[in-house]
This record gives sequence, structure tokens and C-alpha cells, in this order.
Amino acid sequence: MDTRLSVQPDFGHKTIKVQRTSDLKRRAWQAVFAGSAIFWMAVALLIWRVWG
Repeated sequence: MDTRLSVQPDFGHKTIKVQRTSDLKRRAWQAVFAGSAIFWMAVALLIWRVWG
């Protein structure tokens, strides 16, 4: 028994552009920088405790 799949001719050819606000990008970069700052502060505190 054969199975046939029929596909619409324009299926998959439509692209939907997602509009991202600059506010979302700004918040994402702030989160990256805040996480990085917290990480390096923790590393500095650990080094200070080990050597202090």
C-alpha cells in the first residue's frame, strides 16, 4: 500500500519576519553584562579568600 503526501505549492516558501524591539535587545545585553560582572566578582572574592 503506497502512501502519498500532497503538499501545497507555496508551502514553506512564506517567510515571517519577526520584529524584535530594541528594548528586548537592550535587556538581553544588560543581562549578559550583569551575569558576567557577577561571575567575575565571585571569582575575585574567591581569589581574595584563598590568598587573604
